[in-house]
Amino acid sequence: MTTSTLQDRAMLATLHISQWTNRKHDKTVSAEVERNHQATDAGRYNKQLVDRASLEAIAKVASAARAYHYKVTLPWGDNGDRLLPGALFMDYRNEMATFKGRFSSEVSAFLTRYPMLVQDAYKRLGSLYVATDYPHVGEMRSRFAIETSFAPVASGNDFRVNLNDEYVDQIKREINERNAALQRASVVDCWTRVRTVVGNIHERLSKADNKFKDTLIENARDLLDVLPALNVTGDPELAKIEKDVRDLLVPPQRLRDDATLRSETARKAEELLARMGMSGQSLSLETA
Repeated sequence: MTTSTLQDRAMLATLHISQWTNRKHDKTVSAEVERNHQATDAGRYNKQLVDRASLEAIAKVASAARAYHYKVTLPWGDNGDRLLPGALFMDYRNEMATFKGRFSSEVSAFLTRYPMLVQDAYKRLGSLYVATDYPHVGEMRSRFAIETSFAPVASGNDFRVNLNDEYVDQIKREINERNAALQRASVVDCWTRVRTVVGNIHERLSKADNKFKDTLIENARDLLDVLPALNVTGDPELAKIEKDVRDLLVPPQRLRDDATLRSETARKAEELLARMGMSGQSLSLETA
C-alpha cells in the first residue's frame, strides 16, 4: 500500500488527559526523617492532600477514555500520536465527546466537595497541613482536562523546502522509510491483539476445570468489531484470520454447559495459534 493510500484511510490522533496529582512533596518532613536517621538522599515524603476516594470516579473515566483510545488506534511513533482509521473517526469523536462529558461531570462533583475535603485534610494531616498546597477552586478546575487533536499522516511528497534537490530527496526518502517502518509496526500490533485474545481463549478453555468470565469472549468480539478498520494496510491474511476468530465467539454460558463445545472451541483456538506462529511472528510477516 502506498503512503498516499494510507493518508486517505487514516489520520494521527493524540489524546491528552490531565488530572490533579493529589500529592505534594514535603521537603521539611523529608529532611526531618533524614536527620533523625542520619541518612542522605534516602527518599521523599509525599503527602496525600485529600481523600483518595474522592478522585476515584474521575480517574475511572480517564482510564476508560485512555483504554478506548488505545483500542481503536494503532501505534505510530513515540511522541504520543496514534494511527486512527478514518472509518472509525465518527465513532471515536462521539465516544470521546461522551467521555469528556462524563469527565466534566465528575470534576464538577469533586469541586463541589473540594472545600469540605480541604477542611477534612486540615484535621487529617495535622501539622503536615499547609494551606498553600491547595489550589483555589477556579484554578483546580484547570488541572483536569481531556483533549484530542488530529493531524494528517506525513508524506515525503508533501515536503517542500527551498533546499538543494539532493537534500530534499534524501529527506523525502527518510520520511517515507520511517512511515513504512511505522506501518509495519501497526500491522504487528494488530496481529499481537489477535494472538492475545485467541491465546486467552485457548488457555482458559483447554482445561475443563478452568473458570472464565464472559469477558473472555466479549474481548474477542470487541476486537473483531474494530479489526477490519484497523487493518489499514489491507493485509489479506489478517482479513482471513478475522473470519476464523469469529468461529470462536460462542456464548460463554454455552461453553460452560457443553463440555464438547468447549473442547472443540479450545481446539480451534489452538489451531489458529499454530497458524499464526508460536514463534512470535505474524502470518503477514512470515509470508512477506
